[in-house]
Amino acid sequence: MASIQDRIQEASSRNATLLSKLHETDSSPSQLYQQIQYINELETQIHHTSTHCLELKKKTNIELQEHKKYSESTFRRFAHKASGRKERFAEKAAKEERDYFEAIQEQKSAEDKLSYLYHLKTEAETAKHQYEVDSQKHEQYQADLDALYNSIFSGHTPGFPEEDEREQESAAANQHIQELHRVLEHERHILFLLRQTSGKLSETRGHLESAHDLSNMDMFGGGSTASMMKRNYLEKAESSLAQVRMLQDSIKQFNPSLADLGTTSIASGSIWTDVVFDNIFTDMDMHQRIKDSEAQVDRAGVKCGLLVKRQEAREKEVLETIRNANERLKESRFRLQEAREEAFRRVLGGEDIPRDDGRTDVRVGSNLMGGNAIVRESPPAYSVQYSEYERS
Repeated sequence: MASIQDRIQEASSRNATLLSKLHETDSSPSQLYQQIQYINELETQIHHTSTHCLELKKKTNIELQEHKKYSESTFRRFAHKASGRKERFAEKAAKEERDYFEAIQEQKSAEDKLSYLYHLKTEAETAKHQYEVDSQKHEQYQADLDALYNSIFSGHTPGFPEEDEREQESAAANQHIQELHRVLEHERHILFLLRQTSGKLSETRGHLESAHDLSNMDMFGGGSTASMMKRNYLEKAESSLAQVRMLQDSIKQFNPSLADLGTTSIASGSIWTDVVFDNIFTDMDMHQRIKDSEAQVDRAGVKCGLLVKRQEAREKEVLETIRNANERLKESRFRLQEAREEAFRRVLGGEDIPRDDGRTDVRVGSNLMGGNAIVRESPPAYSVQYSEYERS
């Protein structure tokens, strides 16, 4: 049977390889957990938004039927005209048309939000797959390393209290690293959401700029075409802003202090005033409202940019903490290695070693200064088994 010394020397290369691979995938369990939580949140939002879309479709159909009652009813028009209430009929027709177009816009905004949620989920599923692969590798490396150590040391080692103490220190340092990785992934996910928010605010601003240009044209005789194109860009801006609000709701679940971007709203003119009753006064009023919306989005964009920088600084802070913790982990692993080498020297030096049953084993030692001397490789790590939380 091979001696402990021989087994240590035979295992040194395998030990160094496993430690390197384990370190490369240290963050994968935390990344996988965070991604699963994110996908669960997206699925919840998709469910609520899908339900909302169905409700809005029903509402749009009802508004369409009400609109048709007045837009296609010759009898109603004649009856109002005959009774001297022609203006009353026009008011009702305008109201029903306005309600119908507002319902369409609300439905379109909700559908755009749903589409964006599906897009985010697709990206998240792709990332999750890679995290699963890395996490499985990490788990296998951990199992291989534990098996390697268990072939040499197995749990409590009577007669070597320092080895047991160093083993506990290394396990605690390893657990601390895992906790820090969870914190890092939490902060990185918030940063991801903030960057998504910044992108959607830029998208909203772009639509508003297009509406602003068309509004200028509209005030100088652009006609109904310019008015309709302007409304189209305003609807796109509202849709993008709805996605901003959705992202803010997600951020609020992690850190409410990072979710407030101030008041933001999009100028929502009426198709009746923009097209049917189009004149310089309505055009000027809408132009000012578009400018107000641009100012609100600009303020939100500036604030979001500051929050992104703040979160980036937070990410760097956690990374620095992890670097320091890694150094402490390496140090604890090195001390554990030294304690185990000392244990080997005592065994191979012929020292009487107490056993669990209270008796002693007298071992005949080898010449540690000769060819059988222990050669120190890279310090090994003692890694505890992961909890069910990290394996899920």
